[in-house]
Amino acid sequence: MPGSPRAPLSATAHELVGQVRANCLRADAAVAGRFSMCGLLLRLRNLYKWETGMPPWREESPELVLDWVDQRERLWEEQQYLGPRQLELAGRGVDPFDVEAVNRLMSPEGLIYGAGLAGGMLPVFFLGRLAQTRVLNGLTVHTLGEEFSPDIYFLPGLRQGDQIYLRPWPLAYVLWDKIADPRPSQARFVDFGLGEYGHSRRRLLAEPSWAALRPILEAELEAVLWHEAGEAAAGERAAVTYQRAVAEHPFSEVEHFARGVKDLLADTAPGGRLHSIIEREASGALGLYPAWLFGFPRLLFPEIDAAVMEFMADRQWRGIEEVRRLGHARALEALDLLAGVLENGPGQATQERVRQEVILPLTGRRGLPPDHG
Repeated sequence: MPGSPRAPLSATAHELVGQVRANCLRADAAVAGRFSMCGLLLRLRNLYKWETGMPPWREESPELVLDWVDQRERLWEEQQYLGPRQLELAGRGVDPFDVEAVNRLMSPEGLIYGAGLAGGMLPVFFLGRLAQTRVLNGLTVHTLGEEFSPDIYFLPGLRQGDQIYLRPWPLAYVLWDKIADPRPSQARFVDFGLGEYGHSRRRLLAEPSWAALRPILEAELEAVLWHEAGEAAAGERAAVTYQRAVAEHPFSEVEHFARGVKDLLADTAPGGRLHSIIEREASGALGLYPAWLFGFPRLLFPEIDAAVMEFMADRQWRGIEEVRRLGHARALEALDLLAGVLENGPGQATQERVRQEVILPLTGRRGLPPDHG
């Protein structure tokens, strides 16, 4: 977990770290333009902290951060059209997506490597110490400890088939932002969730420390696991529809909507995030859940706010289960409608049909969220 002591790496591990960081830089260069300006600046601020070993709550002087940002953007300009390069390990080349081959070589050193495609089917790579491996519902779950390859995604969880990777380090920075500066409409949920975890936002902001943040971080990492497990439970059709949207309508409203439907299914499906929160009566995770929602999942599932507010008053889980079922039904409806329209193939006409026949009716005709990056 973040804040834990760091042990030295072997020469072989150091060599791999350099190669993975180089691929992270190339991946960051490819994805940076996908974020809104506000989202990119926030990620750069946190990436600076992560790379320099600063805790999430500490702020560096603006001049130093801006100089670092300028340097990073120049590096991205040099790297943005370069794909990930082959890894050199034990005297031979290894495909950077051949996770099993890399881990066969590195697991004796207590390290774990991950690679895959995240939002927009763009590559993500990470390398860290293996803190724990366990099995949940047929899924093998690897929790990373210290990471050596910071990236701009700040992806707290990644599922690759029946393997799930949980990453507390990037989650720590994203979680702190939720605590320190929640959206005004979500502050009450953050306050309630922290209270259920035995903390107050005021106290955390006044006296931040890893010791205070760690129990919340561990619990929220479990919620990330429940989301990834829900994605596996949502079924092949959701994955295929999302992949088709990305392949045929990249960087479009259709792609963002498909990702939102996939995420809402993962949260509301039996075995998913909300279902697991209800089963375990995890009131802290329930309180924070609305604060994690943004973009299309929030537009598709506005009822969750009122349901959590009702729970805050009466502590009855029945209402949360009812709204979970409602959210799941709406996500399935969105999936059915989206899959049907995508049968028309790629092109602007299909994108317009998705907007008029699927997105606008299901989101109350509010359309694309203002910040979907």
